[in-house]
Amino acid sequence: MSHRYRWVFLAGVVVALSGCLSTLPTTVDVNGPLPATLPPLAQTLRATIAPTNLVPAQETAVPASTMTATAAIIVATPPPATAAPPTPTLAPAPTLILPTLPVLSNEERWRLQQINRQIFPEPRLYTTKRSELYWYDPVNQQPVLIGIINGEFMAQATFTFRENNQPSLEVPYHVNHSYGLSALSPALIERIRAAGYDEWIETFVFLTPDVQAKG
Repeated sequence: MSHRYRWVFLAGVVVALSGCLSTLPTTVDVNGPLPATLPPLAQTLRATIAPTNLVPAQETAVPASTMTATAAIIVATPPPATAAPPTPTLAPAPTLILPTLPVLSNEERWRLQQINRQIFPEPRLYTTKRSELYWYDPVNQQPVLIGIINGEFMAQATFTFRENNQPSLEVPYHVNHSYGLSALSPALIERIRAAGYDEWIETFVFLTPDVQAKG
């Protein structure tokens, strides 16, 4: 190529580059609209770098509904119940059934005081220098002194008196008539009547050395 044409070619290239540079922006806004003349490389970068809205970690908030539900769970959950120890069950006490004692007559009460009572086939005559004559009150269940006898008396049975375990003779007594004992007190007569007796009662004397069988 001749020297003249070479200069003409270079001048044309400079003019073309000047036109391109005048249309190229000096700064590129990746978030704004792309210019029509943006090179392919800039379009690729804009598509790659997407705007991201970042929330600082310290500003992250829990939804109000979640907090309300958590508070409701805390309030509504009751404390664990304390199990009370079982109350011991006591076995019922056995029912005691006491035997019913038979109702005794006054005669039977008197007989219970006579151990090993032996009735004579016929009344026997005894004599004493001094003996106490007793009557057993079945109502008050105690021996009562009738009086002191001496001389002869009749006995119809022998037995052992339960209270003192002493041998005794059973002596029939006509109230206020026999053995010179004819002045019994009204109180004693009333006790005899209360026991169900009238003119005759069974009395007794203790069989001591002063008492002797006659005949």
